[in-house]
Amino acid sequence: MLNVKTVQETLDLIQNEFQRIEETEILPLEKCMGRILFEPIVCTQNIPSFNRSSVDGYAVRARDTYGSSDSIPVELTLMEPIKMGISPTFTLKANHASAIPTGGELPSGADAVVMVEYTEELNEGSVFIQKAAAPGNDLIMKGDDLHEGQVLFQSGARLRSQDIGVLAAMGVTHVKVLKPLRMAILSTGDEIVEISATPTGSQVRDVNAHVILAEAQRMGIQARRIGIVRDDEELIYQTIQTALEDADILVLSGGSSVGLMDQSLDVLNRLGKPGVLVHGIAVKPGKPTLIARVGQKAILGLPGHPASAFTIFRVIGKALIERLSGSTFPDTIIQARLSVNIPSNHGREEYMPIKLRKESEIVIADPLFGKSGLISLLSLADGYVRIKRESEGLAKDAMVDVVLFDTVIR
Repeated sequence: MLNVKTVQETLDLIQNEFQRIEETEILPLEKCMGRILFEPIVCTQNIPSFNRSSVDGYAVRARDTYGSSDSIPVELTLMEPIKMGISPTFTLKANHASAIPTGGELPSGADAVVMVEYTEELNEGSVFIQKAAAPGNDLIMKGDDLHEGQVLFQSGARLRSQDIGVLAAMGVTHVKVLKPLRMAILSTGDEIVEISATPTGSQVRDVNAHVILAEAQRMGIQARRIGIVRDDEELIYQTIQTALEDADILVLSGGSSVGLMDQSLDVLNRLGKPGVLVHGIAVKPGKPTLIARVGQKAILGLPGHPASAFTIFRVIGKALIERLSGSTFPDTIIQARLSVNIPSNHGREEYMPIKLRKESEIVIADPLFGKSGLISLLSLADGYVRIKRESEGLAKDAMVDVVLFDTVIR
C-alpha cells in the first residue's frame, strides 16, 4: 500500500534528506554561462576606477556654471581636451572647461560635465555654457558600478550572460563552479518500446524518457537515457546499481504504481540505506511517485502516464534538483482570470494545465481538462495552476496564479 505524503511533506523531506553535491571544477570565464557558483564572489576593485563622463561635453567646476541659461550663457576658457584612455595630468582651473568624450576621465578640480548640446564653442578658445550643472552632473563616479568589498554573487548563483559581463569587468578569467548534476533516465515496463519502433498490441513508445531528458537539459543537467528494462526485478536492480555508479540522480519512468508488475519498491530498498523515503504523494496527477536515497544518490520514480510524469518532474523533480545543485530555478508566474469553474480535487493538491489567451487587456486562463495519459495536453498548455488540497475548487472569474512552462506565451 502507498504511504501517501502531502506535497509540502515531500518538499520538506527533500530538504532534510538530501544535501548539495559539491563536486567542483575551475573553468575559463567563456565556459561559465549557466554554471552554478561554488562560492561567493566578492568585488576586489572599484569599477570604474576613476570618475568618468557619461556624455560628450565639457568638464567644468559646477559652481562656475551657476546662473547660466540660453539667454545668459557663461563663458569659460578652454584648457586642453581630454583624450580617451589617457588620465589627464592637469588640474582644471577656475572659470575654465575641458572638452571630454563619453567615458573620458574627469580631470582634477572638475566636479561635473555639461552636455555638448548645452554649449557653444567659440573660436577664441572659450565655450559658452547655456545650462547650469550641479556637482556630479553627467558623471559616473569611481566605484559607482561596482565597489571593492561588494558581494557580487552568492554561492549557488547560476551565471547569466550579464553576470559574465560583470566578472569580465573585474578581470576574472577563471571561476570555480559546481560540476553539473549527472542524471540517468531509465524506463521500465514490458509495454515500453523505443520511439523508432512501431508499437504492436498494447505497446507504447517511450515518451516519458524523452520529455524528462529535454526538461533536464533545459535546467543545465548532464542527462542521458540508459534505455528500457523489462519488468524483471533482478534486471532492474542490476541496471540501477550500474547507473548509480556515475549518476547523482536516477529517474525511473514507470513501475511506480501499485500492481503485480511493480518491482520498484523492493529494488530501491535493496540498493542501500535509507532506501525508499516517499511512496505516494497526495497530488493529482502523479500520486504513485517514489523518492529514495541510496547513500548520497537520489532516485525519483515517476508515474507512467506522460502528463503525470512531466508534472511531477516539474514540481518534485525540480525541488530535488535544486537541493542537489544548491541552485534555484525560479518559476515565472502571471495572473489570469479563470474562464470556467474547476471543481474540488478531493483532498489532493492538483496541478491543472492551463492555456492562456488575451481578451481585451485581460489574460484569460482556460483549464485543459483531460486524463493524465494524454501527452497532447502538455503541448497545448502554457503553464499550470496549483489548487491547494484543502481547497473546494476554483470559481469562474477568479484571478489565479499561472506558473508558466516558458516565459513566452504562445
